[in-house]
Amino acid sequence: MRPRRSRVDRLEDDVLDASRPLAPILRQVIALGGHAHSEPLRTWALRELQGYEGTDVPIPDYRRIPAPLVMDGLAGRFRFRQQPVSVFDLPDFAREALGDVLRLGQSVGQIESLSARRPDQSVQLAPAMAAELAVIMSQDPSRQVLRLYWAVHPSALEGVLDQVRTRLVELVGELRAAMPYGQHDPTPDQVAQALQNISIITGDNSSVTVTAPVAVADRHGSARAEIGKTTRRVFPWISGM
Repeated sequence: MRPRRSRVDRLEDDVLDASRPLAPILRQVIALGGHAHSEPLRTWALRELQGYEGTDVPIPDYRRIPAPLVMDGLAGRFRFRQQPVSVFDLPDFAREALGDVLRLGQSVGQIESLSARRPDQSVQLAPAMAAELAVIMSQDPSRQVLRLYWAVHPSALEGVLDQVRTRLVELVGELRAAMPYGQHDPTPDQVAQALQNISIITGDNSSVTVTAPVAVADRHGSARAEIGKTTRRVFPWISGM
């Protein structure tokens, strides 16, 4: 009879296989967190599965990626593409929320899909109210802004996914270190001990967290700024995704 494989055995095999998507692995983590009565572990895995938008959970720092904010449009008879957007190009109310650092609020499944869609091209992600902002920015008579978006290199998206996978590998390693040989499933105390030694629950430590959900091309997302535990809408007329 083959020995029973533990939850940690299965998790280790899957997380070390770089070809495996992250979503089913994170579902295993939710089950593991339930078995070990670990709410922090379940919460982290669920947020990575479902995304951070519409929640009070700060977007982790590893989901903060560099991406130039650019615009396409017309200047007289000339068409321009991916022209960098200066902070002075933006209306006053949008300057704090938009810039060259993007916070990805999507689920890992969505990020994996975006990363695989155009492996050799930048992914275009639009900020909240992109169309309305383009109209306001077109009040300058010298140009007409047609599209406003972040140009995200696929390697930046892959970097976020790699950070998630690395934390899962750390989790397995810490659980192995905490569990005596022959033990199949971790106890609640062992899971808590493992979480103390890795950065699996993390967020922005600054006093103001800007959450920048995105949507492909011209679709609308939502944006908000969180101050402590209080949520303040950057654009008061924005609804959630």
